[in-house]
Amino acid sequence: MTGGRVPDIRDRSAAHVVVVASALLVMAVGWWAKARCLGGGWADGEQFYGYCYSDVAPLWFQRGLDEGGGPYGAEPLEYPPVLAVRIWLAAVLAHVLPGEATVLVFTATNGLFVVVEVLMALALLRRLGLGPRRLLWWAAAPPLLLYAFYNWDTLPVVLLLAALLLHQRGHHTASGVLAGLGAAAKIFPGFLVPLVVLALLARRRPREALLHGGAAVLAFVAVHVPAYVLAPEGWNRFYENSSGRAMHVDSLWYLLAQLGGPEVGRDVLGVLSLASFGCGAAVVVVLGARRRPPEQWWQLLLPVLICFILANKVYSPQYTLWLVPLMALVLPRVAPFVAVMASDLLVHAVEFPFLAGRAGYGDGLPYPVMGVAVALRAAALVWVAVEVVRRPTGSPPGREPVPEVQGVAVQRDP
Repeated sequence: MTGGRVPDIRDRSAAHVVVVASALLVMAVGWWAKARCLGGGWADGEQFYGYCYSDVAPLWFQRGLDEGGGPYGAEPLEYPPVLAVRIWLAAVLAHVLPGEATVLVFTATNGLFVVVEVLMALALLRRLGLGPRRLLWWAAAPPLLLYAFYNWDTLPVVLLLAALLLHQRGHHTASGVLAGLGAAAKIFPGFLVPLVVLALLARRRPREALLHGGAAVLAFVAVHVPAYVLAPEGWNRFYENSSGRAMHVDSLWYLLAQLGGPEVGRDVLGVLSLASFGCGAAVVVVLGARRRPPEQWWQLLLPVLICFILANKVYSPQYTLWLVPLMALVLPRVAPFVAVMASDLLVHAVEFPFLAGRAGYGDGLPYPVMGVAVALRAAALVWVAVEVVRRPTGSPPGREPVPEVQGVAVQRDP
């Protein structure tokens, strides 16, 4: 807004149309980038050198989805219940559509779910107060193009944003339900719950804190119990895979090992990872809570998630997608956001050729190139965490200061 002019509603409507169009264009390119090499069967490392790998395609064949298998059947999906059902529904849709159910059709039906989820996240961000420029942080984000169709993380992002919106509007029980469902899809939406509980206790509202936390736990348990009762071995596949994973090449643990760090077993590494996350999250909450009122403690979810990601044994590419909406909501300035986007693009550019070499497809790239990219991304994420923890109290997330026009407060478009 310039010259004290009140923003024209038509201008804002046109800006939001541009935002939605940008999201649709980004998703169209992102889907094409993954689907374009399915016909070739990923020959000669095409999935790596062509940057078209996704978890969607191999899952279709390896987990019996091409034969109509269920979420926890003979070849159970290695995902928590909410995501397992979501994946299975996309497979069911692929089978009921006219014509042959192929991996390309499954990729397309899964893509329909993703488009809906991305647009729902966009609508929730707008309800959370973001204007068109900040909404573009999500709608035009490189991670949306690269990872929206890589895995299935757009659904838990939606559940997290919906839980956050309900929390901000004072519907703490409903917020807990959605956070619990989000945690039953991917763990990260569940990290909102302790922040909300602590904030409500600090505001001397113990009943609402209990209802929020209890609702989250009940929702989480409610979707796990049927899966456990009906298919205990299939239900446990996700937890076995998570606990048994070794450090991956995109993690800081692997970088430390390559720099001469001590070699530790998987069990010890799991303990170290959990302890590092716990210590980092505790520091974030203690320092961040001192600089803002309890109503804004939810903002600390972003640095807590960064602690979780950096301490993890694995940095799956789509993890950056978790952070983008929160950065749009919380970061006071654009510079650290750009740093994360640029460094994540660099990791993406070098990781797949590196993995191609490890898989025997050509020479690939040497690890030092990969290690530098991983270190730069970690530094950018630490920058974001520090920015949020040190953010002064009182400035609304994702907005510029509200000016006065002839005695009337006017919201600036962030």
